[in-house]
Amino acid sequence: MLEFNNFTECYLGLLEKVYTSPEYISKPRGMKVKESLGCTFKIKNPRDRIPYVPHRNFSMEYMIAELLWYISADNSTEWISNYSSFWRKISDDGSTANSAYGARIFKPHDRIAGGELTQWDFIKKELEEDSDSRRAVIHIRSPWDSLKAKLDVPCTLTLQFFIRENKLHMITNMRSSDLILGIAYDIPAFTFFQEMLALELGVELGEYIHTSNSLHIYERHFEMVEKILLQDSRAQSDLFCISRGAMEGLPSLPPTKQLYLLEKEIRNCKSPITISECLDEFISFGVCGEPYWIDWGKILCAHRLGKLGYKSEKKRMINSTNFVGYHTLEDR
Repeated sequence: MLEFNNFTECYLGLLEKVYTSPEYISKPRGMKVKESLGCTFKIKNPRDRIPYVPHRNFSMEYMIAELLWYISADNSTEWISNYSSFWRKISDDGSTANSAYGARIFKPHDRIAGGELTQWDFIKKELEEDSDSRRAVIHIRSPWDSLKAKLDVPCTLTLQFFIRENKLHMITNMRSSDLILGIAYDIPAFTFFQEMLALELGVELGEYIHTSNSLHIYERHFEMVEKILLQDSRAQSDLFCISRGAMEGLPSLPPTKQLYLLEKEIRNCKSPITISECLDEFISFGVCGEPYWIDWGKILCAHRLGKLGYKSEKKRMINSTNFVGYHTLEDR
């Protein structure tokens, strides 16, 4: 098993492994990939979840939006497509996302146990009743997806949780992982779920383990990967090639409804002043005033400022966040 301290080290290590020493070169659906099968790795500090990698152009705004979308249990492509048109393009019915993990985790879903349970509640109850349980498994893909999904087939198979020595460990199993477009955002999301569950159970955060049954890079991204690996080899000590540190621990469960309301309100805003007013109103509501969630609110507001063309205001908003890991790369 490959072991890494944080996701930045992990991401660079996986890119180098798959690109420079692929086990196979295959062409699923006619698209050439470099591929490793059954790749398992461990991240020792799951809170250090953001990949600070040059040339990858990782979007903090999309990461936060996707997390919020997941934990809200929403599966609407309309909402998330405001942050990435990808979801609208792959929707099988034009309006919902089959791979909206939150809709399969945080509320009953007709393709999981006939919609008779909420998987999050199930695993939490299982671990509360037996802290040594091996049955705390969340199923994402189901056999129904083989029949019903054509464009948007879930890549994740299962999420499994273990409490050992008062720490919550997580093991993810994926049928397929695109190193560029998929795993860069999957790991932040999955480790966030892990931290949420640890908070709810009142245990410490353990390690994150991940198995990708097909870990691959598409040919269209080969040039990008070459630039990433070249930059990393030339600047090992550069701040942008290493982690900026782990996030603070979750202070509370996410104020999901308030964040969704903020996002809805700022979509109607046309100026930096009205966006700031919406943010101030959000901050005044209970736990929304905690620095962790203020940062989320600011990133959502920064995205709206960018949509309106206020580039300098967007940059100032992002760089005013409490966690320096959110700040723009050129200013660090």
